[in-house]
Amino acid sequence: MKAGIVQRIFRDHFDTYRDGHPVGERERWAAWNMMTCRTAEQGYHVDACPKGHYQVILSNSCKHRSCPQCGATETELWLERRRFQALRCSYYHVVFTISHELHRIWRSNRKRFTDLLFRAAWHTLRELLADLRWLGALPGNGGRRGEYNLT
Repeated sequence: MKAGIVQRIFRDHFDTYRDGHPVGERERWAAWNMMTCRTAEQGYHVDACPKGHYQVILSNSCKHRSCPQCGATETELWLERRRFQALRCSYYHVVFTISHELHRIWRSNRKRFTDLLFRAAWHTLRELLADLRWLGALPGNGGRRGEYNLT
């Protein structure tokens, strides 16, 4: 199968990039998957008719979420599953991010950093939304102003 443009870029330039930049194990794994997607390095499978009328050997895809050759399909399936999980009421989806300078700390201890980020986000939302000026409620409980004792 003909390689996609992203796959060719990774094949042509990843080693040079890696030589000049720190690349973690997860990033190396993602790059390897994208460079070898739908090649013999990923292995193969045989699609065949049980009666022997048809047989084709196909290279396996990497199924990595970042891979543009096959990750897009997986991403779309994931999004479809999330649509079924969406609440059937009005709500706000809030995203908390970290500055680029903190990525190195996050990479060194993802679980601890993520736990602390979620804890800080929760306390920030509770404090802000408990204020009667904004909502006067405890987020996540579906209540309206004044329905909660927030002491």
